[in-house]
Amino acid sequence: MKTTRGDASALLALLLSTLPHVSRAQSSCTGPPRIPGTPGTPGIPGSDGQPGTPGAKGEQGPPGLAGDHGELGEKGDPGIPGYPGKVGPKGPSGPQGAPGSPGAPGPKGESGDYKATQKVAFSALRTINTPIRRDQAIRFDNAITNMNRNYEPRSSKFTCQVPGLYYFTYHASSRGNLCVNLVRGREQVQKVVTFCDYVHSTFQVTTGGVVLKLEKGEMVYLQATDKNSLLGIEGANSIFSGFLLFPDVDV
Repeated sequence: MKTTRGDASALLALLLSTLPHVSRAQSSCTGPPRIPGTPGTPGIPGSDGQPGTPGAKGEQGPPGLAGDHGELGEKGDPGIPGYPGKVGPKGPSGPQGAPGSPGAPGPKGESGDYKATQKVAFSALRTINTPIRRDQAIRFDNAITNMNRNYEPRSSKFTCQVPGLYYFTYHASSRGNLCVNLVRGREQVQKVVTFCDYVHSTFQVTTGGVVLKLEKGEMVYLQATDKNSLLGIEGANSIFSGFLLFPDVDV
């Protein structure tokens, strides 16, 4: 037979209400000692009570065992670049590379001065020993060198054909006083310098030189004075020389 929860509650209330009467009857009656009855069957469990208040937090338990490694996650975004590191030591030099290709031709240079190739020079020896008159051109009749043939041995005069700077010099042997003029010009000549040396009855060598800026057609030669003991003999030579230093570039 199936008993519901409502019937059980009614039965329990009835039993509880009869207890005072039983207790009074037992206390007024005297009889033999009571024999314990057979224990009844366990009652039906009561309903769940209300939840209790939360207890205090317990102490932390010991660490658990390490779990299995999870799967590898996706690659993250690149981080911010760090600061540059220190410069490392210089490495060894690499092998020499192959030669590069030739460069492009450079620009054309300016035209050169053709006159820079002009070569003008002379050196003439005096081989005669005749008396020389004052203001006469001193004869140097034997042309040792005569490039461009601007020197005329018969007149002993140099005539400029290439304008520019020239250097003229002489080495004269004499026996006695000697003075010579170096002159320049065209139809009218002018004295440039005079070289003198004075001795008595003794051999000497006199020398002198000058740089001149000449125009085309100008002549240069050595001119005698009243002191003209110039010699032209073997062992006592006299020489007149000149040559072009720099030609004019604007002519």
